[in-house]
Amino acid sequence: MAREIFTGKLISVRVDERGYELVGHPPAVVIVAVERNGTVWLVRSQRPVPDGTLVEVPAGLVDPDESVDEAARRELREECGLEAESWEELASAYSSPGFTDERIHVYLATGLRHVGGEEAPGPVQERFTAGFEQAVDLCAANLQSLAALLLASRRLARRDGTGHRG
Repeated sequence: MAREIFTGKLISVRVDERGYELVGHPPAVVIVAVERNGTVWLVRSQRPVPDGTLVEVPAGLVDPDESVDEAARRELREECGLEAESWEELASAYSSPGFTDERIHVYLATGLRHVGGEEAPGPVQERFTAGFEQAVDLCAANLQSLAALLLASRRLARRDGTGHRG
């Protein structure tokens, strides 16, 4: 039986009978939003990392009162001012097995339309598009974005038969 040794606003820490520590964390969503021309939406965000900013695909936590699908739609609208005609969940995986119970749900969003949100919210400093290859380079410090871009690229390559995007 695990016992909780810390409870914060966002995380909790539990220790099991073997002494293993596990960080409890809400689930998250990451979205690879692809324009008709094949470019993907990225955001430059202020994050608590050594250099202070990261380039990443749109992402965020699932609120307690919403489904992961609803969270993905909300995050894309909030961070990029976009809605998508087509949504596909590409994966649902642990972000760091053995350390946290956080699951990250990876989505591919296509058929995009701009719905507003001209000012980037919260930690988002800038939003822009880039080709897949450039996006991979720009997101090099963010493993969840890299994984999402890889999964989306593979799905799109299978869908359109090109074997490569970007």
